[in-house]
Amino acid sequence: MGDGPKRRLPLVGGGAPGAAPPRGPAAAPEKRKLPVLQSGGDDEGEDRPPWHWIALGTVATFIAWLPLAGLANMLLRRLLERAGDAEAPIQVRIAMVGLNVVAFALAGVAGGYLVGRFGGRAGRREAAASGAVVATLAWALALSEGAPAGALGWALLLLVMVAIGAAASYAGGSAGLRGRSGGAPPAR
Repeated sequence: MGDGPKRRLPLVGGGAPGAAPPRGPAAAPEKRKLPVLQSGGDDEGEDRPPWHWIALGTVATFIAWLPLAGLANMLLRRLLERAGDAEAPIQVRIAMVGLNVVAFALAGVAGGYLVGRFGGRAGRREAAASGAVVATLAWALALSEGAPAGALGWALLLLVMVAIGAAASYAGGSAGLRGRSGGAPPAR
């Protein structure tokens, strides 16, 4: 540090002790608001093209599906523990498939609702496409795990999963379009 004189910064509103703070334009600069926060919020979905909402619906469906599948499989584990056999009874196998289908369908409805409700120009078609994408990605993940099934079994599984995902997301997209506050849904 140098040995020179120290500079003092002026105090805000400084002046004579006990004097009133300055008023008018010299008092303080006017507060500026961010333009993003000033929007009314009615046209939030209009900025994105409809195909962007397919990706957003896909992510939303996966986010909803993970905890639902975890809950379903936790219940199934308890059923398997009660069965006690190395071979699961047919009722437990049916419950395994049924609970996972219900979890997937509920997640598809949730993702489709998001697309329909907030999707701007996106509608039922984009919601259904997002459900089909999720089903295809989940099928590819199961295929990469190497579960035993023939080519015909995997093809049928893909068709069933895409049908369930697209139908559930389409239903959610329809519900989301009815829930829009901005008026009529887009013509599709």
